[in-house]
Amino acid sequence: EAGNAEDIAKLKEIGPPVDGCYKPVFEGLMAQRSLLKKYGGVSAKSSDGYFKSTVIPILRSSELSIGDKIGTANGYKLCLSHMWPTIARYDFIADCGPFQMPYYIFQGKKDNNTPASLVQAYYDSIVAPDKDLVWFENSAHGPMGEEPEKFKRLMREKCLKIAKENTK
Repeated sequence: EAGNAEDIAKLKEIGPPVDGCYKPVFEGLMAQRSLLKKYGGVSAKSSDGYFKSTVIPILRSSELSIGDKIGTANGYKLCLSHMWPTIARYDFIADCGPFQMPYYIFQGKKDNNTPASLVQAYYDSIVAPDKDLVWFENSAHGPMGEEPEKFKRLMREKCLKIAKENTK
């Protein structure tokens, strides 16, 4: 719809995913995520690219040493390059559970990275002593950052509920 020839060329270059993976895995995934973010599929509030939304905050962090920052970047790439092919083929509905602990999902309604229909189908399959699917109407892939007060309030409620049940 946007008609951006450069973005269309990038999509053609990485091609459609095969078994959930772009080729090469990390570079293709980063290109796809960058375009998804640019067009509003990752954050409901910002179309900042990966570098501005993720890399800059890590670089500016006063809590991380230079070595930590380099390690974070290298670890992120290594993890996604090796983990993603397995995760992309994993059948969460068939292979996860039943769970022996409460299971809560906090999900943004505007998430185009993990579509609501997939989340709902997975949630419906979960067997757990307590479960809840909490929708964030004004969030995409990161409700903890897009609706932080609501996220913190609901997380506290869930944790306090568990704590009270375990002290009986």
